[in-house]
Amino acid sequence: MKILLLLVVLLPLSAVSQISPDSLKMTLAGKGTATEKTRIAHEIIDSYQRNQLDSTRKYLDIAYTYARQSGNVQLLARTYILDAVQYMNISQYKECLAFCHQAIRLYKSIDDNRGLGSAHNLMGHLYKVMGDAQNVDALTKTGIKYELLAINYFKKAEDTLGLIRAYNNLGIAYRDLDELTKTRDSYNNGLNIAKQAGIQNLGVGILYANLGQLYIDEGKNLDLGISLLEKAGVIHQKFNNQQAMEHTYRNLAEGYRKKKEYSRAIAYAQKSVDLAKLLKDTHRSFNAYQMLYSTQKDAGLDHDALINLEIAKTLEDSTMRIDKSRIIAEMEAKYQSVLKDSKIKILNKNAELDAVRKQSLIAAILLISLAAIITLSLLIQKRNRERTIYIQEKDIELQKLKNTEQELEFKKKELTAKVLQLARKNEFLGTIEGEIKALKNQVDTTVDETSNRIRRLIQRDMANDDQWEQFSQEFSSVHQGFLDTLVNRYGTFSKSEIRLVSLLKMNLSSKDIADTLNISDEGIKKARYRLRKKLALESEDDLQGFLQSFT
Repeated sequence: MKILLLLVVLLPLSAVSQISPDSLKMTLAGKGTATEKTRIAHEIIDSYQRNQLDSTRKYLDIAYTYARQSGNVQLLARTYILDAVQYMNISQYKECLAFCHQAIRLYKSIDDNRGLGSAHNLMGHLYKVMGDAQNVDALTKTGIKYELLAINYFKKAEDTLGLIRAYNNLGIAYRDLDELTKTRDSYNNGLNIAKQAGIQNLGVGILYANLGQLYIDEGKNLDLGISLLEKAGVIHQKFNNQQAMEHTYRNLAEGYRKKKEYSRAIAYAQKSVDLAKLLKDTHRSFNAYQMLYSTQKDAGLDHDALINLEIAKTLEDSTMRIDKSRIIAEMEAKYQSVLKDSKIKILNKNAELDAVRKQSLIAAILLISLAAIITLSLLIQKRNRERTIYIQEKDIELQKLKNTEQELEFKKKELTAKVLQLARKNEFLGTIEGEIKALKNQVDTTVDETSNRIRRLIQRDMANDDQWEQFSQEFSSVHQGFLDTLVNRYGTFSKSEIRLVSLLKMNLSSKDIADTLNISDEGIKKARYRLRKKLALESEDDLQGFLQSFT
């Protein structure tokens, strides 16, 4: 399971504005100093990051113009950082690194430790992302070096919020390298700093969640992991962070699943499903239904589990389509960015280079198109392989379910046959007992004593508790949970009442029940009457029908 959340807001040098972008644009168009207009442009960029790439680029250009006019080095460095984030969002890592280094150079020139901390924090995050993309541990280790530098700068600046972000990202990087002791230490350092400062923000909630998930994944201290996740949930609810709350519910479900507390696990998995639906997030819905399927499967709820597995696989299809669309959109964004940069360079070059520039542009487009075709082909092949595996797994699960149903039906028939055999035996022994009783009246004392001994042996065999103990075990195996549920709802039952309830549940006739229990028809009627009273039933026909349908 992946780490809950990476702190996306890496650079909160200025709080995200609550004013709408349109209002900010009107303010930017009005009067004001270059410094004021740079800050307004930054707020607009913060609003547009990730969602509106063209608008972000436009206001980055405006921010550069006013920052240079103002002569404010800190604002210019901040603009470079925002530009670096923009390039990282479209996976152009080389450009992102270049702008980070520009920002670091400017922050060093004015000894701005807080700015240096944020720049190195972004560098650490960038190398971690590159390590994920290329599956190269060396890049993640480089990211750790930058995060450690960020922590040093934030300490010098006494920037508590920056330290919380940096320790969280540091822990995530160590987690990727399976250095779990350092992972725990990083998260705990961030939480200790937040506790000393009296801070309870979303960053602290994410630290609790990441540390809790670490314990859940290790499986060594599930109670502590669950406790930390519950603390995270309180903070997420306070700030109405539904995305983080959904993932927290999913991790709580995993924790309780590992503890085999399946009712709680299923409840949290269902909460995760409900929130994912509310968020209309296909990826989250897929993961939530996968968790619900796993918990129900482990709990033995095979029918419900198969239903949710089917839903998860349907969502997986949608996720694949979304991933394809996202890849195409990212490639289109990269292409558009390359295209625009190329046009600007072409306009600034002389006519002799025009032909070469155009050929390069065409080659870049062809390469991007070829990469898109290869990527889509690989995705389709992967999807086909996964679908084949899913069909095979589904067939196996259905066959298991069918085998279980057949085995249960066989056990029911076998149990009924054994009870009827016991009834016939008791009926036969009762007949012999009657014959012996009649014989007593016609013979001498010695025969009378012998017949009494035979009667006692017959009666002892008919009331043999060992036979009933074996019957009870087989009945509980066939009708799992039936007697426990009945006792929980209506209180304790005597041994004879339990036997009567079991035989009625098996739908035996009154005669067979009387023979099995070795009591008269009148005794059966009285026993049924007392049982109806205990179960709050009224008419004669209610009792057997009630027990047949009771689950």
